[in-house]
Amino acid sequence: MEPNESTTELEAAVGEFVGVARRAAELGLQSGTGGNLSLRLGSRVLIKASGCSLYGLAESGIVLLSGDGEVLSGPGRPSKETALHLGLYRSRPDVGGIVHYHAPFATAFAVRGIPIPRVTIQAKRCFPRMPVVPELPDGSRELADAVIEALRDQEVRLVLLTGHGLVAVGATLAEAHLLAETAEETAKTALLARLLSDAT
Repeated sequence: MEPNESTTELEAAVGEFVGVARRAAELGLQSGTGGNLSLRLGSRVLIKASGCSLYGLAESGIVLLSGDGEVLSGPGRPSKETALHLGLYRSRPDVGGIVHYHAPFATAFAVRGIPIPRVTIQAKRCFPRMPVVPELPDGSRELADAVIEALRDQEVRLVLLTGHGLVAVGATLAEAHLLAETAEETAKTALLARLLSDAT
């Protein structure tokens, strides 16, 4: 995909990308062709192609971009949230991977425009702050700017998008995905705890 990129490094990155995408689909964090993820690869970025499902994702569903968003290789069109991903990499040098999912339990809180309650010890450790970005059109420059601003603080690793879903960042793509898993588990636990409270 990139002449000066070692084949081994690129294959490893693509393998990680595909593995994370398929796990997200298997866990129900994302259905259909929505959601997107990206992985920083030196000065370049691997990102999901638009219209591709995470379920059964293959290399043909991944696009390699320059840091400026130029398509270097890949048959597809990059995600409509490309500006969001590239902007986050520019503003957060510590970030190596980004996921954006419409995970149903976490998105239930996003629909209400409220953070997921940090009801577990793990959630308190993982999410010292969880900003909620106002509802903005998906794929818009306004949404990209709002998410970038919310994640400018390095203490923030996950944000909710009102009426939309979540965005998580990590030093690696796997780390970003695990934060999204934790947020979804926490949202589910918070809702179950609320049901138990109402039943007693």
